[in-house]
Amino acid sequence: MSTAEPESRRLLAGTLAVVAAPLLIALAVLSPAVLPGIGPFQPLDRWAVSVLAVACLVLGFALRRGAAEFGGFAFIFILGGGAQLYMTQPLWFPSLRLRPEGARDWLMVLIMAAEIATAGIALARIGAGRLIAIGRERLGSGRIAIFLALSFAFAVPVIPYIWRGAALAYAAHVAAAAVLLATHLALLIAMSQVRSPISGLHRLTPIVPALFVTAASLILGALAFQHMPHVEDEVAYIFQARTFAGGALTVPAPPPAAAPGLDYYLFEIRDGRWYAATQPGWPAALALGYLAGLPWLLNPLLAGFSVLMAHSITRRRIGLEAADLVALMMATSPWILAASASFMPHMLTLFLILLSWWLILRARPAERPEWRRLFLAGMAMGWVFATRPLDGVLIGGLTGLWVLFGPQGSLRRALIYAAGCVAVGGLLLLYNHLITGSPLTLPLSAYLDRHWAPGANAFGFGKDIGPPGGWVMLDLWPGHSPLEALINTIHLAVSLQFEFLGWPVGSLMLLFAFLLWQRKTGFDGAMMAVIATVVGTMALYWFAASYYIGPRYWFPAAFAFLCLSARGYQALRGIFPGTNEQGIVRIDTILGTCCLFGLLIFTPWRGVVKYHEYGGFHAYVREAAAAGQFGNAVVLVEKNGDPGSALVLNDPWLRADRPVFLDATADLDEAALRAAFPGREIIRYMAPRRDLAAPPQ
Repeated sequence: MSTAEPESRRLLAGTLAVVAAPLLIALAVLSPAVLPGIGPFQPLDRWAVSVLAVACLVLGFALRRGAAEFGGFAFIFILGGGAQLYMTQPLWFPSLRLRPEGARDWLMVLIMAAEIATAGIALARIGAGRLIAIGRERLGSGRIAIFLALSFAFAVPVIPYIWRGAALAYAAHVAAAAVLLATHLALLIAMSQVRSPISGLHRLTPIVPALFVTAASLILGALAFQHMPHVEDEVAYIFQARTFAGGALTVPAPPPAAAPGLDYYLFEIRDGRWYAATQPGWPAALALGYLAGLPWLLNPLLAGFSVLMAHSITRRRIGLEAADLVALMMATSPWILAASASFMPHMLTLFLILLSWWLILRARPAERPEWRRLFLAGMAMGWVFATRPLDGVLIGGLTGLWVLFGPQGSLRRALIYAAGCVAVGGLLLLYNHLITGSPLTLPLSAYLDRHWAPGANAFGFGKDIGPPGGWVMLDLWPGHSPLEALINTIHLAVSLQFEFLGWPVGSLMLLFAFLLWQRKTGFDGAMMAVIATVVGTMALYWFAASYYIGPRYWFPAAFAFLCLSARGYQALRGIFPGTNEQGIVRIDTILGTCCLFGLLIFTPWRGVVKYHEYGGFHAYVREAAAAGQFGNAVVLVEKNGDPGSALVLNDPWLRADRPVFLDATADLDEAALRAAFPGREIIRYMAPRRDLAAPPQ
């Protein structure tokens, strides 16, 4: 047999695998809801077919590039990670379902078993003993043990098992997660020992990941989030943004007859005014989106600009290689993409933090634009304060110390920066005064003090902290204690391990590598200080918010997590450089494969099984209104999902040419409504949906 025949077969197999990918995508998208002989074809099943498509695409590419072994390992790695996600309970506390139900679950178990077998065979053939010896020599046995222990320890949410007192179940889930994580890691090690399908080192301009994160978050926002709010906070932000866009801080109170149907979290009707009890920073920015008619475009654009600034900051402080890594991981991070696709304020705060730091780095002493850049940097940080005050205090304070004592630091520079902070941050105090009557009382604090108890939403420890009656599993015990602070911090770390990068080997793998094997620099220390400050301060809060877009209270430290992860990757690449450039190429290809998994496997899974109609929010009322079904009627929306899906559509002024949506509570009096809205029809409407995201009990 000539050498041309195996080569032609390899190219043919690669071509067939590549061609199969779009066919599988078409099958996933176009198949009917019920397949003959198979049964219901659920969204999760369609996603599973898309996983096979991605795996085929990677396999075909590798085969055509002469890297059959790498392609085979990557194929199994993607399928195995996808099977694990298929078997993972997606809402509230993601964990593996250890008891398969039905043929499809058992198919996933078989795929995971095949991955375990493949990893074992691959390591045995490559020489597991030799690899272990190299690892011990270069990494140290003790540090390897710590790395694995940390990876395993943060693989399973602990709160539900504490709530149920199920220590054995927790141990079983940790053991299962450890086996799968070790399997994924073993396959990556095997991939590092074979030929890469990439032939050399490549570098992209940062504009590429910036455009990519914008496009990806736009797609996620349209298909999964449906350009709708998915938590009550977002409804309040949108209401206040539309109020600002209309040129007002508050609107006249609605008719008393309608008030019961407009009773919603953070909606305040007091003293003849109606407003949402939010900070003004994010609604002010979002109002620009509403004025342009494209509110859903704002966060994706902020994400794109954030990638550019993150790249520039990293390049200046660490180097071009690390900057490229940060941009790549940021553009493919499911955590970043989810925040960018939502109506939450966290992308704005990250953008403003990066903008402030970028301006400070460009404000060189003795140059004419220095004071302007420092002042603008302070203004950006002041806007953070007006958006999320605690984030502004923490990051703004650390930044002030950097401007004062860091490289080129001086009191003059710090004062200019502080003046910018006060110029914009002071507007929050004015807003507080106009809304609550006191510059030091936030509308949110006043609202919760009235509806919960004075000081119930405060930071710190005490038996009276937290919502009255608790929030079931979301708030383990009454009050807040150091033990609960520790548990919440562990829980948020587990959430970050899962959501940050979406890698089967764990999102914190590179951060652990940084802590264990990287020589620390001054900038590393600054980023560690940011993380420690944010994590430590948020431990004092009673609620561990990870149930929507990951550990969102840690979002101000997102850039620090990315930077230190890039530094961890540099440490590993320095320890295992290979004998030539191909060694670097192999490990870079593995990084790219993991990022590809986070982007094309994990993020769509999140979109399908979690974000779509998360929290009972849906687009049915909006679609019916767009079709002209309601005219200018008063629409009483029956409970089928969260009433915010309808209330968010209200014009804040309840103008006569538009429908008015009310939650159909028992307190509504239809006769009083007819009198309050004369000449307008009263319609009852129930969305045709099924509630899939009830909170844990």
